[in-house]
Amino acid sequence: MGALADLLATRREDILQRFEREVRTQFPVDGQPRSVIRDTLPQLLDELYELLNAPANGESPSMIRGQMRRTAREHRAQRHALGYDVTQIVREYSVVRDCILGLLEETGGVLAITEQRALNRGLDLAMGDAVADSERGREEERREAEEERMALLERERAARAEAERQRAVLEGVISQSGDAIIVADARGVLRLFNPEAERQHGMPLKEVGPKEWVETYGLSNEEGHPLPLERVPLYRALQGEQVRDELLWLHRPDGTRLPVSVTARPLRGPDGTPAGAVFSARDIALRRALSQEREEALALLDTLLSTAPVGLSFLDRDLRYVRINPTLAALNGVSVEQTLGRTLWEVIPDIAPHVAPIYRRILETGEPELNTELIVPVSRRGGGTRHYLVSYAPVKDREGRPLLVAVAVVDITDLKRFEERLRQTAEFRERFLGIVSHDLRNPLSIITLSATMLLRQEALPERALRLAQRISLNAEQMARMIGDLLDLTRGRLGGGIPISPAPCDLGPLGRRVVSELEVAHPARELRLEARGDLRGEWDQDRLAQLLGNLLRNAVDYSPEGTPITLALDGGGERVRLEVRNLGEPIPAEVLPGLFEPFRRGQTRGSGSTSGLGLGLYIVQQIATAHGGGVEVRSTREEGTVFTVQLPRVVPRRE
Repeated sequence: MGALADLLATRREDILQRFEREVRTQFPVDGQPRSVIRDTLPQLLDELYELLNAPANGESPSMIRGQMRRTAREHRAQRHALGYDVTQIVREYSVVRDCILGLLEETGGVLAITEQRALNRGLDLAMGDAVADSERGREEERREAEEERMALLERERAARAEAERQRAVLEGVISQSGDAIIVADARGVLRLFNPEAERQHGMPLKEVGPKEWVETYGLSNEEGHPLPLERVPLYRALQGEQVRDELLWLHRPDGTRLPVSVTARPLRGPDGTPAGAVFSARDIALRRALSQEREEALALLDTLLSTAPVGLSFLDRDLRYVRINPTLAALNGVSVEQTLGRTLWEVIPDIAPHVAPIYRRILETGEPELNTELIVPVSRRGGGTRHYLVSYAPVKDREGRPLLVAVAVVDITDLKRFEERLRQTAEFRERFLGIVSHDLRNPLSIITLSATMLLRQEALPERALRLAQRISLNAEQMARMIGDLLDLTRGRLGGGIPISPAPCDLGPLGRRVVSELEVAHPARELRLEARGDLRGEWDQDRLAQLLGNLLRNAVDYSPEGTPITLALDGGGERVRLEVRNLGEPIPAEVLPGLFEPFRRGQTRGSGSTSGLGLGLYIVQQIATAHGGGVEVRSTREEGTVFTVQLPRVVPRRE
């Protein structure tokens, strides 16, 4: 082992102390602890020792130098953190060399050439890496600086492009603005005039100063007098004043005057110095016209409200009264003055819970609700109820959104009372007819029985026989009329004509009815057409009455010599009965009321009619009682056809 290697092995702490002392003296490490000062020096001394002994120990010097480079990188990083530059790091390695060699000289050791060469190579390696790393650092700094410069240029280009874009947007906004925009420079010379300004003034930009503004652009007050310069909004803005929503009139070259609402304010540069003024003007001619139109509309509305014979009101979305006329105020019992601004619950607390949902539904859907009957109990002396017919409709804005609810109220109490009196009168009349018809059956039965007994007398004279036959025929006709009246009473008052369904076949029933009618009218041709399954559950007597009424009606209202056809069709789920006759069609205006009671037409058949005009009404009632219906069509080509549709089983009534 050489003297240098022995020194590194035995005097390691002395070297470290010398190094620490020199570093604190020569370098900016005030206040740093020992561990920071020494840093990787102990490891470096170990690596130098290994490098000196590498030939003897058989170790690879390249591996040791690689480790020394890693140690040197750690040391450089730590020293950079302390603020060292590359020169100070290199000087520090020189201090290490001086500390080692100085201690060797003091101990009298002799430095071998090979050890000196190994020591210098190790320290030079560390210093060379420091210099190289510094160059790389400077190159990196130059590269980063270049990247930063390029980034700055790119940001500058982007900022310039954004400024251009914003300028284009601003120019677009100014040119497309619905307000006139005028800009004057610091001297008051006009520099900008957008298209709306040209339209309002009726002329393009003229770069004139304040003294020429009033005359050039015809600025005046509402009375038409030229505006003094000190009252011109743009001039006042140049003096530092802010002007907002002032009325100004423009006398245009075509002789017209235009009212505008003006705003003006001063412009200042980045340093706060005056740079001019900006002026904007809004054309309020349309607004004034609309305001006048609105006032006229409100005047018309107030006139309508005050003179209308029905109650009218308007409520907002909070269900507060916006307008109400005296008629409705009187119905509510609250004056117009006390109603306006108050809610439904404050004005009509008893009714509000019932009508408020209707108001809200209209405000949500925008759909009206018309002719709703409202019944209100009367709490005053005498009690009773009042009846009102109320219509609700939305009042919408231009976008179709409901803003208000308009309400029209008609007091129909007197009408309802009149209708009730009419109903009671009609009911009394029909009950009276029913009672009289029922009571007439007994004497009529005696007349019929007496006429029958007389007809059976063999020795009855010829004259008496004819009288008995006439009595029997008229008694039968009276019985049928009484039956019709009783059916009318049942239909009107008893919930419909009563029926007793049972299994029935319409085929034999139709033949029987046709045969009976042929006996009574031997001169008329009656035809029967039957097909399909004609069985079902019906009231056989009532269907016979239905068919008889239809066939007699056809006989009474069709010309002699024309056939009458009864067609029965059972080919489907429902059975269809049709009675057809020829002749003049029924007038179109008569058809809608044909099945109403007491309707009789002009006879065109074989003789006078023998009824009260209840036959078709009873036909309809019988069809309805069976769950079916009856229709009629009448044309010159086809004739008149009554069609009855019947289900095979009568539906059960709820």
